[in-house]
Amino acid sequence: MRPHQYLLGDFVNTLFSKPSFQERFTLYVNFIETLGFEGRVVYTYLPLLSMEREGKLFPATPEFTHTHDYPVNFLQHYVAENLDRCDISVKKIKNNDFSLTNYREHAETIGLKPDENRFDKLATQLYGCVNALSIPAAGAIGISTINIISSEHPDIFNHLMRERAELLLQMTQIFHSLVLSDPQTCTRFTSPFLPSLNETEITILRYAATGKPFKNIQDHTGISYRYASKVLDKLRDKLGGINRDRLFYLAGLLHL
Repeated sequence: MRPHQYLLGDFVNTLFSKPSFQERFTLYVNFIETLGFEGRVVYTYLPLLSMEREGKLFPATPEFTHTHDYPVNFLQHYVAENLDRCDISVKKIKNNDFSLTNYREHAETIGLKPDENRFDKLATQLYGCVNALSIPAAGAIGISTINIISSEHPDIFNHLMRERAELLLQMTQIFHSLVLSDPQTCTRFTSPFLPSLNETEITILRYAATGKPFKNIQDHTGISYRYASKVLDKLRDKLGGINRDRLFYLAGLLHL
């Protein structure tokens, strides 16, 4: 095996040669396993539209990409009970903090609030997530997160983190950058939101994204300004009461 100081260069060279997201994800997992991590990984992409909502992170069930040994029932539980509300990493993201979260370290140094403590017990006792890392990144139209879990003793995991956390972080940031800059991949992960929109809503949002005066919408779509405004108000409510300008901006990011 090549020394670890060469791994980053090997990773970058191979990563950019892979054409599909799935191939890139598999490569990423293989490399972090080479670093000594268990490789139980889930990737989640969060469209900016979903982050506008209060109290519920996902407007539609997200498409998780995960390794075969990641506890899928934990992901199902997470979505079904809106556990994002008590997830330390998600709270940080909503405060524009995209730093690495080591859940066990956070619990031992900063401490957990009651809702966070419940989340920790669920993850640890029911699903074996003794150690967990979350590494997010932000792009133009969404946020992506890598979550890595392990069931090994915390002392072993902490030793590994002291030795190789910096290299793990660099690899993850490069992976995030490539994925977030790839329009095809981003479209794949924003698509779960689209089924919740009907044809009229899509037509109105598509027109809004053009930047043309909204009062002229009937001339271009046949939909009256009055009716289109009512539809927009309903969409704003769906997204937590955001203002119209913000909705127009987000519509442009969706590439409808």
